[in-house]
Amino acid sequence: MGLNTYYNFKNPVRHFLNIDNVLFQPDINQLELEDISWTEPLNFRLWKNDDKYRVLKMPNILNFYCALKQFQNYASFNDPSKFDSRKRLVPNIETGDFATGVYDEQLEKDFFLLSVYDNLLKLDIKSYYERIYTHNIVFENNGDERYLTNLNQGNTNGLLMGNYLSLYFAELFLVSISVEIRESLDKENIKCDFSYFSDDFYFFCNTTDNVKVINIFDKVLEKYNLERKDEGIEIWTYLSYNKQNLAERYWKSIISESKIRFTEDKNENKMYFSNQLVYRMSNLERVKFQRTFLHTFFKSTFFHELKMSKYQIDYYNFHNLCFIFQFAPETLLYSIGKVKSVDIFKSEDFNVFLSSRYKVSLTKSFHEEQLYYYYAIKSLGFRSILKENTDLVLETNNQLLISYYLKDSLFNKKQINELKDKKEEKYWFQNYHLILYTELKNDLENSIDKYLIPYNVKAIKKQGARNRKRKSYMDFYSLNLSNKISFIKDIRKIHSTVNKYRELLVDERIEVFGEEIN
Repeated sequence: MGLNTYYNFKNPVRHFLNIDNVLFQPDINQLELEDISWTEPLNFRLWKNDDKYRVLKMPNILNFYCALKQFQNYASFNDPSKFDSRKRLVPNIETGDFATGVYDEQLEKDFFLLSVYDNLLKLDIKSYYERIYTHNIVFENNGDERYLTNLNQGNTNGLLMGNYLSLYFAELFLVSISVEIRESLDKENIKCDFSYFSDDFYFFCNTTDNVKVINIFDKVLEKYNLERKDEGIEIWTYLSYNKQNLAERYWKSIISESKIRFTEDKNENKMYFSNQLVYRMSNLERVKFQRTFLHTFFKSTFFHELKMSKYQIDYYNFHNLCFIFQFAPETLLYSIGKVKSVDIFKSEDFNVFLSSRYKVSLTKSFHEEQLYYYYAIKSLGFRSILKENTDLVLETNNQLLISYYLKDSLFNKKQINELKDKKEEKYWFQNYHLILYTELKNDLENSIDKYLIPYNVKAIKKQGARNRKRKSYMDFYSLNLSNKISFIKDIRKIHSTVNKYRELLVDERIEVFGEEIN
């Protein structure tokens, strides 16, 4: 299992990262807490819902590796669901996602419980990760807390969103909350089944107990300096929950019908699924569900094994897919490797589409979507689109995208000088690539000192302690820069990475269900 999946669990942006190939100094296992420092994470914005975003925080790579080495032998590290039978999902470190079979099993159990009880109350904890107090986490070894807080500038209030270590400790922290909720429900003689994952709690109860359950949830959270999300109460019945979960049946139905309609005669073999995807998504009520529906289809075994050359692709198929790419840009990640071989996707029309949508994405807040468009444009060789948007790219503060532009030599001298002025630690990711891909690499030690040594190392007054910590970061960055190691993956390798990911999903389905399903 690779470092990438621990560093950035579940988020598809991990396919763009090259952390698995990062080199560590030979004496890495001898590094102690006193050899590393507080460091500032990289902020990366992800689409959340509508026009809202959430911030993924990527920690300093050396600090993260040291923390991972320290925690990887903790109890149930690769499966925190073993902490508590009420946990809903099981992580799969190989795929970097949650296990498919467990989700399906949990969903069936949900429907059964909705036939036993009146309703499902879904309650969320407000800003859960940001409000976890690390002093309240039970660590197996004294002093281990600092490995966690060192990832986040020494902050004890809050965990970084996105990496697996944070997920593990967030799940560990919830066990005490779960126990108290169960004890409170029993004390008040309330019949209720509940389960949870992260900040989402599912309470199956009768309507007469709804208010009591909410009050218990609120009181328990208050003990841990947490609170319920004000707008987070959702009430589901069997019928409404069934309607919410139509997405899975929709994409399976589309795949089944596509197989039935398939013929070896290309002239008769229409691309049935494109129009059906647009039609079916319109029957789902929320944008989040619509996007999940599309993502799931394009990650399916059916699409993974699809041979585009066997289909007659009409213009309406083309604009169907363009709309899907616009509505859910993540689908570009799973499909561009296939459609780029089709003439119409090498046409001027698709160039116009990508040019327009890429420019729009650069004016919005969603960094991952900017990467998906970049990936498609780069894969198709439409370099002029990338070149004409360099000023907008600089304004995004998307450090991964800026790093790709540095790698591609797309910035002019004036723009490079603007980047050189950004010496603050928060720019460490793009500054690493600024050194790697410009003349700054010719004066490696001074460049690392100026752009990459953490601020808290430089601020240490005692020279011996400062030099000890400085050496750790200097050795790490020098080793990787001198070996020309990039923290971003070559675009040509992303397609094979995504294919490997989908093959792992296929293997997982076979293992869980005993046969390959779509």
